[in-house]
Amino acid sequence: MSGGSRPAATHRAPAAAAALALALAALTTACAGGPAQNRAEQVARAQPAPQEPSPDDGAPGENPDRDPGEEQPEDPPVVIAPPHGSVAIAETITEDLPEGLRHAAPLPDGSLLLTPDTGGAVYHLNPASGTVTQAGEIETTADETTIVDIATWEESVYIAYEGAENNRISRYTYEAGTLRPSGSAAARDLPRGAGLMAFGPDGMLYTSTGPAGEILRIDPARPAATAAISTGHTDLRGLAWDPMGQLWTIDPGNGATTDVLPITPENPLPPADTTVPATENPTDLTQIAGSLWMTTESGTLWRYPLPNATPEPFLTNDLGALHAVLPTPDGEDLYLLTATSVLRLTVT
Repeated sequence: MSGGSRPAATHRAPAAAAALALALAALTTACAGGPAQNRAEQVARAQPAPQEPSPDDGAPGENPDRDPGEEQPEDPPVVIAPPHGSVAIAETITEDLPEGLRHAAPLPDGSLLLTPDTGGAVYHLNPASGTVTQAGEIETTADETTIVDIATWEESVYIAYEGAENNRISRYTYEAGTLRPSGSAAARDLPRGAGLMAFGPDGMLYTSTGPAGEILRIDPARPAATAAISTGHTDLRGLAWDPMGQLWTIDPGNGATTDVLPITPENPLPPADTTVPATENPTDLTQIAGSLWMTTESGTLWRYPLPNATPEPFLTNDLGALHAVLPTPDGEDLYLLTATSVLRLTVT
């Protein structure tokens, strides 16, 4: 989302996650206890019963339309993260950020684009040198004063705006160090508060609709084909994909604790058990090393071992408010955006 970015691991589309979740539940039940075991049992109960193949369906796992000898795609790995991890600040990338930057997204060359909450300039960060330069100006109308999020896919940059009446997502290109409007919109007339973004392993753009309580799947090439894949949410703060191809979100909307929710289209799963107070005010979510990582305004970086072990707090009040968090290009570490700096974190 602040993060919306290309997944760091090989995935299948979210439709495959339902079948794989059953195997994940079985493995978790055999290997773990406590909250993880309970979560696995919940996931298993939520899955539809497997269907017996008909005599005409061919061998299990075979595609009757696939040519003989054609290589079968590999299934994504089943990931069960260890219950305890670690966080260390490996490097300070830069300490000289312009004031007010809140969102970050990666570019194909490994550099980052950073935006404030308010309209205005977009900045480019070269992590190798720590150099921050202005990449361009955000195009806003008179009533669009808030930037909800920024996401990237290859050379395209997507920026979500909040307006007085509704929200929109516009597309830009980043070439030769300059951000340029493409003249096209990925989505228009979204509810106010909408625009939290993440690209899925299928290349589609997923976005929240704010108080409207939906998660939308948008084909950037055909915005008219937008469809809701999940409903009933309240105040989503992050979207992230795990190695299984499962979409997760965080929702502090119940007022007491922050819910971690796996989003499975047409087959909603119960929320994960958490112990994170909603008062911490979540700001972003990403996935690396088999765990979800959540930043908060209170200054805590939370680790959620998948599929659902007890959350772990790190960096508590050490760095002030934490904003965007996203994987490094090698998929090994995390970039963390604070109010004044960008850090590289080594995590397990």
